[in-house]
Amino acid sequence: MTVIPNSTAARDIAYHLHPYTNAVKQEAEGPLVLTRGQGIYVYDEEGKEYIEGLAGLWCTALGFGEERLVEAAARQMRKLPYYPSFGQKVQRSPWSWRSDW
Repeated sequence: MTVIPNSTAARDIAYHLHPYTNAVKQEAEGPLVLTRGQGIYVYDEEGKEYIEGLAGLWCTALGFGEERLVEAAARQMRKLPYYPSFGQKVQRSPWSWRSDW
């Protein structure tokens, strides 16, 4: 694999240690650089489509690009994206309006 200097792949090889990955093979072949996702699919830099079967390791179980989730996340990010729970503090849940939970 030819890796372009300062590309995502080159920086990944130089600075990112991937779990469950053969480091020698990673250095020789480089990573598969994914650029976007839609539904159950992810796409690489060349636009090739792959079925994403790991659900982003539990982070994207509902798929990629679900507009209702994007909008809900954007609303929450505008209000309070995160706050630590130290010192008996808790951030109001975005699901607080649900009376059946």
